[in-house]
Amino acid sequence: MCVRSRIGRPTVGLPQASPLAASLTGGILKSRVEGGPGRSAMANRCRRRAPALLGLAAMACLSAPGASSRAAAQGAPPPAAKQDPAYDAARSAFDQLPEADRKAVQEALIWTGDFAGAGTGGFGPLTFRAIVAFQKRLGVSSDGILQPKDRAALDAAAARAKQALGFAKIAEPRSGVRIGVPGRLFDRPPQPVPGGVRYTGPGGALLETISLPGGPADLPALFDRYKADGPGRRTTYKVLRPDWFVTAADLEGRKTYTRIASGPAGLRGFTFTYPATPGNELDRLAIAVANSFEPFPTTPAQGGPRANAGPAPGPASAAPPAPASGPTLLGSALVVAPGRAVTTAPLAACAAPTVDRKPAKVLAVDKAAGLGLLEAAGLRAPALPVAADSLADGAPLVALGLSGAPDPQLAVAAAEARAPAGAATLRVFAPLQKGAAGTVIFDRRGRVAGLVAGDAPEPRMVAGVAPATSWPAVSGAAVARFLAANGVQPGAGAGSAEPLSAGQIAAAAKGAVLAVECPKAP
Repeated sequence: MCVRSRIGRPTVGLPQASPLAASLTGGILKSRVEGGPGRSAMANRCRRRAPALLGLAAMACLSAPGASSRAAAQGAPPPAAKQDPAYDAARSAFDQLPEADRKAVQEALIWTGDFAGAGTGGFGPLTFRAIVAFQKRLGVSSDGILQPKDRAALDAAAARAKQALGFAKIAEPRSGVRIGVPGRLFDRPPQPVPGGVRYTGPGGALLETISLPGGPADLPALFDRYKADGPGRRTTYKVLRPDWFVTAADLEGRKTYTRIASGPAGLRGFTFTYPATPGNELDRLAIAVANSFEPFPTTPAQGGPRANAGPAPGPASAAPPAPASGPTLLGSALVVAPGRAVTTAPLAACAAPTVDRKPAKVLAVDKAAGLGLLEAAGLRAPALPVAADSLADGAPLVALGLSGAPDPQLAVAAAEARAPAGAATLRVFAPLQKGAAGTVIFDRRGRVAGLVAGDAPEPRMVAGVAPATSWPAVSGAAVARFLAANGVQPGAGAGSAEPLSAGQIAAAAKGAVLAVECPKAP
């Protein structure tokens, strides 16, 4: 099998780190990992399981699931911080930034050596401490709120660090991935290998892109090969999920990190091996490479070094798959009465929407609230209680919505309320994707706490994983008022007396959360 032959090239037995490799990075990247009181239980587990690879383990844990739900593999939110006015003010200011700016700040903090996590755009204790650390070093007010001058200084410091390593994000044509390459770490042009290319440099530095045939069913066997210990190799971190896996290992003076994801074009990933420099400076670089990784990019990137070879055979050189046929997913809707469903999906974008692929009629729209009421024959579901009370900041939630095309599937994810005292709007922190509008938010008593009001213009992935981030939402109370104003009695009840798991909430809501789609024009 192709998989066996590909794995037969282990990245072990390379030379010991050289002074040249260390000189390329000396003083650029710091190794301090944020810790101490307030660190999440997940981060503590990472510290115990992978002491030799703290930065990478922290990033993987921030992208990995909580124990409450399998679907939380897309990214569980951090636990709520204790009440801290400075922290709350910093988070509020950060959440007001556009998503691209939030992620750019975190990426820059990685390069300055202050942040050891995934650049998801979500705010938590790691981000707060990273900003404060940078501000202290800059000699300005260390309140966790980046003023324009602070941001300019941060961007300049990150740019200098990137330039020192020749870091550039490229579209690698043989594997089809997009990834950041620290060009000055390698002293040879990239060479073709089956399904990808390989960069090599002093001290055993290596970056290899990977493309293989297969799908989710092939990941476990591949994972078993990458996680296996052997002569000169000790695995320090490993995690397997339905559509991706990560492994990290020590290689006698070097470290290696591998991520492989499954998608419509097969299996794609990368392996980054680098010298274990004094102070672990290069762990930060590994995080930057992992954060830049896109296994199935949706838009082309510019330039980048290419291997001296033609297209690789097999799936890596196949033409991009044709756009999926069928209807376009607009979002999700919650059935609130026989034949009635409420949604925040963009109904104005479609002349003939459907609910559960049944023709639907728009009965009412509240543009200010972003809500729409739809009528479709055959809609039946249990009346779920709607929460009329306000959510506490940091309250644990469950997000339930449709995602994927051409056949949307119901997805469940752990979420968290973002409702600081005095805030005029509700936001939720959850790992959602394109088509998120109308995703139903439940509190842990099984009550409808609101509907997600935002959407992503494109599928969003960080290091091959859907990241959790902050989303605007319409509260349960606002949904109840809208329904009552349009002759629909919202579900009532106090919900469960005991906290429910994500699986229990999803089971109780079966058939109540459906896809809102727009048929494609012939």
